[in-house]
Amino acid sequence: MQTILNNLNNSASRFGMHFTPAKCKVLLQDWVGSNPSLMLAYEPIEVVYKFAYLGSCISPGGLAKDDISIRIGKARAAFANLRHLWRRRDISFSVKGRVYNAAALASQQETCQSTIFEEPPKLNVINLLALVKAAQQQHGLRHGDYQRYHQYVSRKLRRMRKSLHFQQGNRSKVLPKKLTSDMVTDPRFLLLKVFEIERSWAYAMQLKADSNTEFRKRFQMISRLRKAVLRGNQLSELATELPMLDAQTKLELQAYIQWIHGVLAFELQDWMKAKEFLEATQAIYAGLMQTIEEDNRGVYSSRVDDILPQIHYCAYNIGDKSAATDLQRMRAQTTTETGGLAELQLDQLLSQARASQAGQVTEVEWLGMTIPVKLEKAKMAILTVKDSDQELLGMDNHNTKLSVYESVLKACVDAIGAVRDEIRATLSTEGAVAAGADKKMAAAVAASSSTDKVSRLQVLYAYLQYLKISKTIERTLLHIKGALSADGLEAAGHVKDGLGTSSFPKPQELSRLYDTLVQNLQELIGLPGAVQERMGLKALLQAKIVAYRSYRCYYLAFTYIHGKRFAECSALLQRSRRHAEEALQALSPTTASWTDDESAASPGPPCDQLITELTSLITQTEAEDLTCRAVYMLDLSDSGDRPFDTSESENKLSQKVLLDRLDHYVECNVVEKSFTTQPYPFVQLPPHFEPVPVKPIFFDLALNHINFPSLTEKTSTGMSKGTSGLSGLVRGWLWGSGSGADEGPSHS
Repeated sequence: MQTILNNLNNSASRFGMHFTPAKCKVLLQDWVGSNPSLMLAYEPIEVVYKFAYLGSCISPGGLAKDDISIRIGKARAAFANLRHLWRRRDISFSVKGRVYNAAALASQQETCQSTIFEEPPKLNVINLLALVKAAQQQHGLRHGDYQRYHQYVSRKLRRMRKSLHFQQGNRSKVLPKKLTSDMVTDPRFLLLKVFEIERSWAYAMQLKADSNTEFRKRFQMISRLRKAVLRGNQLSELATELPMLDAQTKLELQAYIQWIHGVLAFELQDWMKAKEFLEATQAIYAGLMQTIEEDNRGVYSSRVDDILPQIHYCAYNIGDKSAATDLQRMRAQTTTETGGLAELQLDQLLSQARASQAGQVTEVEWLGMTIPVKLEKAKMAILTVKDSDQELLGMDNHNTKLSVYESVLKACVDAIGAVRDEIRATLSTEGAVAAGADKKMAAAVAASSSTDKVSRLQVLYAYLQYLKISKTIERTLLHIKGALSADGLEAAGHVKDGLGTSSFPKPQELSRLYDTLVQNLQELIGLPGAVQERMGLKALLQAKIVAYRSYRCYYLAFTYIHGKRFAECSALLQRSRRHAEEALQALSPTTASWTDDESAASPGPPCDQLITELTSLITQTEAEDLTCRAVYMLDLSDSGDRPFDTSESENKLSQKVLLDRLDHYVECNVVEKSFTTQPYPFVQLPPHFEPVPVKPIFFDLALNHINFPSLTEKTSTGMSKGTSGLSGLVRGWLWGSGSGADEGPSHS
């Protein structure tokens, strides 16, 4: 072959022609199974396994008999296309012969199209699971709305049939068409069969949700699932007859069909078959995860996570008791990011598992009373509450805890409704019997066990109400904790000692949450029965109400400070402090009147923790009140509404020392000016002398240094002269009198 190519190239060059190796290709007609290396002008030539020529595809495996049969087939096709011409009687045979020679014989003698072997077309890779999951998430199943998804799939099937020209009749008449392998020329035909299964499954799940109240719909649900399985079998047969499907698409179709078989067996409670089908589905998807790109593995991983709870539940019903613990662990790890459908399925499976354990619950202890429990929904609610307490201890994710509380509250609400209906039914039956009997019979009915049953149901009703309110309070406290521990709040300074500060972004939300706590505690106090008889429990609940009112006032004050209503803010902060001090006094161990059982039955944090939090609240309230007052003065300063807004008053204040103007607020520049203009800006040095009121005293110090002579001689003789008193005697002795002056010279 290489020699022939070289000779051909040399012969062409003699006539001024040459071959371009890049444009030349070699089809090995008789060299099937070999791979020779051919060169043209010292460059390799590409070897191909099919060659298109004049619109035909020539392949290397053609034989002589194939050439003949293909030419005959082409002539026959051309002859058959002119059937209307051969049947016409107004055309002569000679004309018909010339037409035959021009059409049929020409196609028969066309040797360039004699070896036509067209390979079957290849379909593109169908990412079946990704398409189905996207449709489910976008059209209702994110929130468990199967009716919306069923309607969407019905509309989608109608559009696909119309675009593929595969409509089954018209509006007035249905003409079913069977899809065969010859018709599949577009990947949408396979998607058509897949979404037919999806429609049956979605309608079955919708009926399953309604079968809780209408049991007859369960039979219709099973019928729709059987129809989905039948269509799955048809799809499986069709896939085996399609050689153009790639391996990934075949595996995805096989996994999907195995899954729908597992769903039917699961609903029929055939746990062995269901586990077998679901494990096969899980194995296929796990294998696909190892072969596809990393960007597309999330869909398959999510699918495996969705199937795993059903496998555990099947194992639990077969006899593996540890599977129930696995379900609870998976429910604890499920978050809202994984999709609402996964949470819904896990909740349904857990409720079914608890239903099998409900027979173990016959009575419950509450505040020293033993309450018999016979209703199934009440048993399931009590089991749900007990299981949730254990689950919450090992959880850290905020959203996961909230989802657990939602499921618990839903179970409590269902149980309360069932007990209420049972009470009404019992009372109506008792009234009907009493109305149709005589007085003696009515008295007997009144004293019968129906009255005891109603009283037991009423106690159970109060206990379920207590559970619902308690879990509601815990959920609200979790909301508060999540709001205060949001990312960035602590670092930004919005939270201090577990309390939001005046810079907290949305204090009205916290105020509303604490108001909800106050209302819930008031509802708890109003419950009839055991709560009313426990005075210590009521006192503890009242103390907690006062404590939460202090928090409500605290955060409500911040809503006013954001609106620059400082007077209202300060008043609310002072009220918050009074409530906190009152709650501290009520919660003090010295004044506590409740027992340990009553303290444990009270929802919310224990007393010691609440006392610590209230102490921090009082400290923070004082600080926020001072901050509010300072901000108020700053706001007055900025707005100009202040009594010292004149320069004269500022100058007068700047001349005073700090000790003399403590009751005045001045600007920073005035304070700085006083530092520069006064030598002693804080106190007056030296201090000013001021008159001080004292008791009046004569300070005649000269009398203390005078020695008076003895007057004993004169007192006896001249008593009349001494009547003038001591003052006269002193004057006479110092300055002398008139008579004394005259007698002086005579003595000398």
